[in-house]
Amino acid sequence: MPDNDANEDVVSRMRRLQSERRAGNGSIMAGVLSAYITTPRDKILEAELDGLIDSFLLAQEATDASLSRQVGRLREGRALSVTGQSGAGKTRTLERHFLKREEFTGYGDQNANCILVSVSTPSPCTLRLLGQEVLAALGYETTRKLEENVVWDMVQHQLALRQVRFLHIDELQHVLQTRNPIEIGKVQDTLKRLMQNKLWPVWLILSGLPEIGRFFADDEQVWRRSRHVVFEDLTLEKDATLIRRLITSYGQEKAKLAITDVVGDPVIARLLHAALGRFGIVIEFIQDAIREALMGGADSLQVEHFAAVYSARTGCLPEGNVFTAVGDWDLIKPREGLVRDELNNGEDCAQPSKHRGDKPGRSSHPRDRRNP
Repeated sequence: MPDNDANEDVVSRMRRLQSERRAGNGSIMAGVLSAYITTPRDKILEAELDGLIDSFLLAQEATDASLSRQVGRLREGRALSVTGQSGAGKTRTLERHFLKREEFTGYGDQNANCILVSVSTPSPCTLRLLGQEVLAALGYETTRKLEENVVWDMVQHQLALRQVRFLHIDELQHVLQTRNPIEIGKVQDTLKRLMQNKLWPVWLILSGLPEIGRFFADDEQVWRRSRHVVFEDLTLEKDATLIRRLITSYGQEKAKLAITDVVGDPVIARLLHAALGRFGIVIEFIQDAIREALMGGADSLQVEHFAAVYSARTGCLPEGNVFTAVGDWDLIKPREGLVRDELNNGEDCAQPSKHRGDKPGRSSHPRDRRNP
C-alpha cells in the first residue's frame, strides 16, 4: 500500500484511487464525456433563439416614444418552447447554446450580470414555489413563507434590478402534475404578465416533456406569443446516418477505437430500441460502451460492450438483453428489465411475449426501418 499523506482529503483520495485503477483511460474518457456533437436540431434551435433575441431587440427599439403608438405590441415579451421525451437531450442542448452565445455571457454565474437566468420547476409545483425558485436563481433567497402575489412582485422587481430579460424554466410539466386547473391557470396568467409587463417585459424559454403542449393549447394568449422546437424520437429510417456519426465521433475520433463492428444498421437498430429512440440516451449508451471497452483493454468497440452497458442500466436477465437476444428482441421492454414475473416460474416479463397477437404494429418495428 502506498505511503499516502495522512491529511489527504476524501475527494483527493478518490481521484487518486480512480486514477490508479484506470491507468491513463481517464483523460480519454474526459474527452469523450465533454465532447458535444452538433446535429440538425442544433441548427433549428439556434435559429429560434436568434428569432427570440430579434424580437427582444425590436422591443427595445419600440421603447422610443416616437414609435410607441405604431409598434406597441412589439414591446411585449415572447416565449420559445423546447419539448421532447425524457432523455431526448433538451436540457443539455439548451445549456450548450446558452453557454456558447455571446449574448448570454456569464450564464450560470449569479455574479456575472447575465441577461439570462435558468430555473428548474419544483415538483410538486405551485405558483409560490416556482416564484421562490426564480428568486433563488436571481440570488435572492428568503426563509420567510411569502404569499404567492408577494413572491411574484419580488420576482418582477429582482428581474429588473438584475437586468434579466430572458428566463428559462425547465421541467415545466411539473406545473401540470398538480392536475389543478386553478393552479395551472395561475401559472399561465403569471407568465403572461411577465411577458406583458410594460416597464420590464421578459422573454421566456420553456422546456419540458411533450405534455407541456397542453400548457400552450389551453391559453390562446400564451399560444400566440410562442414558437416551438420539438425534439422528436430517433428512428432507424431517418437517423441511422446520425447515429453512425455519433459512434464515429465518440468512439473512433475521441477514444481511438475501431468501430467497424458496431456501425451497421442491425446494431444501430438495437441501440435505438435500447435507448427508447431518445437522443440523449443514445449518447449515454455510446459513451458508457466506450468506457467498457477502454476498461477492458479493447482496441475496438464491440456489441458485447453495449450489451454490458444495457445489462447494468436495466438489470435484465441475460436472455432479455436487447443487444444479444435472438428472436423478437424488438419486443423486449427496456424499462422493465428489473421486473420478474414470479407467477410464471421466474420468467422475465421484460421478455418478448410468446403470443403473436401481442406483437406491436409494424409502424414501430425497428427492423422494418421504422420508429423503434
